[in-house]
Amino acid sequence: MANRNEGEEPSSRSTTSQDTPLISSTIVRSIIHLNEPLQQGQQPITKPTLWQILKGSNIPMPFFPSPWTSRDGLGGDDIFPTCNTLLSTYERRYGEVSCMAAGSDGLLYTGSCSKNIRVWKKGHPCGGFNDYQGPHYAILLGPEDHVFVVSYDGRIRVWLNEATEETELPLYKRIMTLPIISERLKEWFWRKKMRLERKFERLYWHSFPTTCICLSEDKRYLYSGSTDHCMKIWRLEDWKFIEAKLDHKLGVTAVAAGCDCLVFSGSMDGSLIMWKRNEDGERKKPTHTPVQYLLTEESPVTVLLLKSTDEAESGELYAGLWDGRVLVWKERSHWSSYEVLPFRQAAITCLARSPGPLVFSGSADGRICAWRRGSNSGHMLVTVISAHQGPVNCIAAVEDWEEHDEGPSRCILYSGGTDKRLKTWRIAECTVDPMQCGR
Repeated sequence: MANRNEGEEPSSRSTTSQDTPLISSTIVRSIIHLNEPLQQGQQPITKPTLWQILKGSNIPMPFFPSPWTSRDGLGGDDIFPTCNTLLSTYERRYGEVSCMAAGSDGLLYTGSCSKNIRVWKKGHPCGGFNDYQGPHYAILLGPEDHVFVVSYDGRIRVWLNEATEETELPLYKRIMTLPIISERLKEWFWRKKMRLERKFERLYWHSFPTTCICLSEDKRYLYSGSTDHCMKIWRLEDWKFIEAKLDHKLGVTAVAAGCDCLVFSGSMDGSLIMWKRNEDGERKKPTHTPVQYLLTEESPVTVLLLKSTDEAESGELYAGLWDGRVLVWKERSHWSSYEVLPFRQAAITCLARSPGPLVFSGSADGRICAWRRGSNSGHMLVTVISAHQGPVNCIAAVEDWEEHDEGPSRCILYSGGTDKRLKTWRIAECTVDPMQCGR
């Protein structure tokens, strides 16, 4: 019974109300499961207090490891060039890998249609935790081992890794749920009226699923986008809601922040807006004003990636579109014009950057492409991988955990798709001729 409720089967949405109650049904189920025997890999839990239930944080929930099967040696046949290597493949029994985030020391976090967040180390499972809700739409790693998770109910949950040197496996504890309890109580009485009048910008939390999140360059603010057409801003110092922006006609699908207080938001209506964060010493809350519309009424924007470094005028914004194009804006050109990357794919579903010069894009045709900037200030194709038998949902790139002195520079690439598989690759910077790939 417990495996069915908290395991990997897709969670039903038929009984989910748009007006999410203050006390989730999953919290009630956690009390029921307190006396059940522990499963393999499950952490012991204690009975929650009444304040923990009302606050919505630090609630112990049982974690039941997901049924994954190792498929090492399968897939990844069409790899150009051949110096790239498929390190591991794991396949889920139910559902697909929907989102991921890669951290230091080879740690990887993956979300799916279940309530579990799985943790991997160097391509192999090493634990996880129960996030109370599913499916998951985005995972973000913050400072001081914080993990931000967004799911179908529109809330943002913050987890903290409390593992020590003596702990063999990562140990996670939920420390906050956004919006906080005081803001949820304030909104409770007039939330239904605001939703009926479609005044979503006046609500503390998203009225519909949250689809994307990002942090500001100074790690002080959190930005979230939702299918309710809103981009909301949160202050991490006190976890409070700051303001909401309702300038998009359809759902916000991507957000990115950086490059001297700039924020970018993309939407299914084809618009891409650049915002400027204004912080006045006399005001307690910062304000955000639209500076420029980079795109209007084009193909829907599906994903954004802001690549910025400490060097002056080196920021670059990558935008993946539904029509298969990847557009690049440069900060040194004042974001006025864009470059279209070669080798057009199917609909772009995800973007990622490596610690080096590589930028990766995943698409609906199951391929992953990698580019780097050439000597003529344009981008050149480096690698094309037929990674999955279906659309690629998410990718993440980190530094190679093995030291090497000879050959081209390398990085580790993770990919998850609708074929229920999670793959780990070692990518080398070997330039490939696009004509090899049949495009």
